[in-house]
Amino acid sequence: MRLALLVDMESPGSLVGQVLEERYLIEEELGCGAMGTVFRARHVRVRREVAIKVLHAHHMADPLMVERFDREAATVARLHHKNLVNVIDVGETADRQCFMVLELVRGPSLASLINDSLLDRARVLQLTRQILAGLAHAHAAGLVHRDLKPENVIVERDDLGTEVPRIVDFGIAVLRDQSTARRLTTAGTIIGTPAYMAPEQAQAGEPDPRTDLFALGVMVYEMLAGRLPFDGSSMEIVLANMSLDPPAMAERARAGVDIDPVLEAFARKLMARRLPDRFASARAALEVLELVEHDREAAARALGLVERDREAAARALGL
Repeated sequence: MRLALLVDMESPGSLVGQVLEERYLIEEELGCGAMGTVFRARHVRVRREVAIKVLHAHHMADPLMVERFDREAATVARLHHKNLVNVIDVGETADRQCFMVLELVRGPSLASLINDSLLDRARVLQLTRQILAGLAHAHAAGLVHRDLKPENVIVERDDLGTEVPRIVDFGIAVLRDQSTARRLTTAGTIIGTPAYMAPEQAQAGEPDPRTDLFALGVMVYEMLAGRLPFDGSSMEIVLANMSLDPPAMAERARAGVDIDPVLEAFARKLMARRLPDRFASARAALEVLELVEHDREAAARALGLVERDREAAARALGL
């Protein structure tokens, strides 16, 4: 079973067996990323299992990296939502390495689910609805994730067996109000993952919640079709996202996939190239997604299918 915050990179060492700040017994190393190493730990008194992310020792000499790590902890600590991974505590190791304590979330990444099986319409709707709810909460707090992708969504199951996606890794999130938080990235720096990068992000534009909606649109496309809209090198994909409309899902879908045209239209609006052509907010997207699920005719109107092509709209609605 994969665990939240697990990444496949060589670990620089291990704290296994140590107790941090007399509270957290490190029991297992889960993975190592560019910024830090993640461990499974247990609170020595209340016995709760947690994930602990420790900043790499070589980053401690870099004030910018320390500030970015602290900013991630402070960022996530502001967010409390069932579709986000929450920060519980922060501290320092005996060697004065910064660490943050997060909920331990067990489950595969959304990337694994997409790679391992075809996701049916009901499952895509259920996952998308919850991811949008998590984004709406973050955006309401003034935060933009900027690197939303399937690898950053861990899908756990609740006590009833229902899938619950949890958004992780707000390490490069930014506050929209730059008067209250200094940027930790240089002006003109491009941040994000190319396949899910919105055109304005590729041009190092100002952070906008609709940038996250573009990334989610690519993810919905990928969940439905089983493939990304575009193939190629990172730069080729970035350029395609900036200049081309995504190909019809039927052209890209894996064998055996039945594409819902109304849900496809929803994904296309999420990932419109121009910011004004996307949904105004995650909350607005949620409202239309409810129509996609429960009132397809109203959804078709809301998505502009009827105005663009009445015959195609009729086919989409089964008329």
